[in-house]
Amino acid sequence: MSIKRILTLLLVALLAVSLAACGEDDPTPTATPEAAAVAATDTPAPPTDTPVPATNTPAPAAAAATNTPAPEASVSSIFAAHNDILKSYRTKGQFLITTTFPDGTSAEQDMQLEGAYVRADNAYGSDELFQMTINEDSSVETVAIYKIGEWVSANSQGEWITVDRDNAGLFTSMSDIFTSFVDQFSLESEGATNLGEEVVDGIETDHYRMDDITAFERMAQMAPDSAEVIETVQMDVWVAKEGGFILKYAIQATVSNVADTDSSGAEVLTTQSVNWSYEIYDTNSDIAIELPADAPEPGVISIPGFAEGEFPVPEGGKMAANMIGMPEITSDLSQEELVTFYTDSFAALGWSFSGDFGFYEVKKGDASFSMFIDTDDSGKGRAQVFVE
Repeated sequence: MSIKRILTLLLVALLAVSLAACGEDDPTPTATPEAAAVAATDTPAPPTDTPVPATNTPAPAAAAATNTPAPEASVSSIFAAHNDILKSYRTKGQFLITTTFPDGTSAEQDMQLEGAYVRADNAYGSDELFQMTINEDSSVETVAIYKIGEWVSANSQGEWITVDRDNAGLFTSMSDIFTSFVDQFSLESEGATNLGEEVVDGIETDHYRMDDITAFERMAQMAPDSAEVIETVQMDVWVAKEGGFILKYAIQATVSNVADTDSSGAEVLTTQSVNWSYEIYDTNSDIAIELPADAPEPGVISIPGFAEGEFPVPEGGKMAANMIGMPEITSDLSQEELVTFYTDSFAALGWSFSGDFGFYEVKKGDASFSMFIDTDDSGKGRAQVFVE
C-alpha cells in the first residue's frame, strides 16, 4: 500500500483552502468535528496525478450576522454548534477557484464535498464520513475518510490507511476545510444585513448578507502589505431560527493581482474568482455510516510475510499503527538493542535484514518491507515499518 498518495491528497486539500483562507499567512484550524463523505458505500477511486492548488488565493469566509431587531446580541447567543443541536445530518459543499491569465485563458480547481454526521454512543460522541473530490483540468482525485467508533479509515484510489481516532491528526481535521471559518465571519457579524426569513431544506432561517471588503480582508487574514486586491465580495449566511445554528453559507469573491504560473512556466499576475458554499441537509434523518466491504478490518495490522500476531516484537513491547497508518513497535530497549533484536529475530526466521543509519530492508522470497529504527521522545528505541 502506498501511503504517500493519500497523504498528498490530504495535504493538497488542506493547502488549497488554507491558501485561499489566509493568503500568505499560516492557517489556524479550529477543532470543529464536522462530518463529511456521505453514503457509506464503496469509495470511488479516481486515477491521475494529484492536482496542485493555486497559490496565494485570498480568503472567502462567510458572513454571520446579528439579528437586525436585536443588534446588540452577542455572537455566542446567535450561533449554536449544530452538533449540539442535531442528532444527524448530511453535508455538501464546493470550493471553486477560476484563474484567468493575462492571455485570456483560464483554469479551474474544484473541490467537492459530501458528508454525513451521526451522533453515536462512543467516546467521541459521533460517527462521521467525509469525501472530497478534487478536479483540476483532466485530473480527478478522491479521498474518503470514515470516522467510526475508535477508528479512522481513509481511502484513495483503492488504498487504505487505518489509524486509531486519537492518532488521526490530519484525517480528523479535514472536515475543517468547510467549517472552521464560521468562527471567523462570526466575529464580523455586526456588519451583516438581515434580508429576512427564508426556508432552506424545510427549515426556517434568517438570511444574512455581507459585502464589506475590509471585513473580508480581516477574515482572510490578509497581510497589510499584500499585493493582491479584493475587487468584489458577497457573503450570504442562513441561520436556523430554531436552534440558532448556521445551516448554509455561500461566498463569491473576485481577486486581482494574484501571482501564478502560466502554461509556459512564466510567473504572471492573474485574476481569480472564488465560489465557496456549504450546506447541512437531511437533518435528524435516519443515517447509517458503515465501512465499505473492501475496507480492512480496523485494528488489524498487516505486514507482508507475517500472519496476524506473528511479527516479532520485543518482550514487553507493543505494535500499533502510527499517525500515518504504518506499524510502529515501541519497547524499553534502546535503539542499538532494538537493532540487535531484529537482526537476530529475522535471521532466525530466514529473513535478510540489511542497512545502516537507521534504515533497513527486510526480505524473504517475494515478500519485502522497509524499517526505520530510531528513538521516541523518551529516548527509547522505536521501529517503524513501511510497506509498499
